[in-house]
Amino acid sequence: MAQQKKRSGKNQQKSGLALALWALAALILLVIFVVNQKKIISNLKSTDFFDQVFGKTPAFVENSETEEIVDQEIDKNDVQPESSVVSISVNPTQTTSSVTAQNEAAREQEAQATEAKNVQQETQPVSAPQTISQTPQPSTIGQTMNVRLFFMEIESDGSVARHEVTRTMKKSDSPLVDTLNALIAGPTDSEEDDGCRSLISSGTKLLGASVKNGVATLNFSSEFEFNQYGVEGTRGQLQQIVYTATAFPTVESVQFLIDGEKREYLGSEGVWVGTPLNRRSF
Repeated sequence: MAQQKKRSGKNQQKSGLALALWALAALILLVIFVVNQKKIISNLKSTDFFDQVFGKTPAFVENSETEEIVDQEIDKNDVQPESSVVSISVNPTQTTSSVTAQNEAAREQEAQATEAKNVQQETQPVSAPQTISQTPQPSTIGQTMNVRLFFMEIESDGSVARHEVTRTMKKSDSPLVDTLNALIAGPTDSEEDDGCRSLISSGTKLLGASVKNGVATLNFSSEFEFNQYGVEGTRGQLQQIVYTATAFPTVESVQFLIDGEKREYLGSEGVWVGTPLNRRSF
């Protein structure tokens, strides 16, 4: 009997413990249901749980409101795009402003460089012509050249012959012109003592000279056209010019001009000058 009482006591204890556990579980389920009531009812309503199991949905489930949950979900969806839009709209503004500032700084630097370059270009040409015009050609500074001049000499029998002299002159960029001007100026005192005479008409001036294809075209003033010594004087002055000019290796013959025009004859008796003359012409 005592053992039966013990067993019945233990069974009662187990039954009480089981009831307590079921009560606790029911309480937990009730709390969960109360906390998530709206969500659970919404899920039961959306899945038609009662219709499928019991064939009818209870009135409290049918009349439950789900708009609040939907509104909350919509609000959550609305918040996220707004925050992303804000971040996107701010960053391009900052980038654009920084790029604009950099572009303005670059343009300002380029403008300053261009202005400095223009100032330099404007100031350089001012001094360049002065340097060129005031500086002699270095190739001719202090240099000399030996030239051959042909004068005339009167022999004891009255005949006229050529007399060649060598003279040292300063070297220049136009040696032919300088040599002919020295010939027109006449012999020096020592050359006169040696018998040199010039038959070139007094007052003659060399107006221009050029050499092309071995022909030296020499332009003389009008004084060269007539000679005070007649035909012999005209022939003598032509020989002086031709022999002196052809002493240069680049000159083979001479074409005479008077005041820029070609003449066929010189002098009152007429000495032919219509074509270039060389040493064989005399």
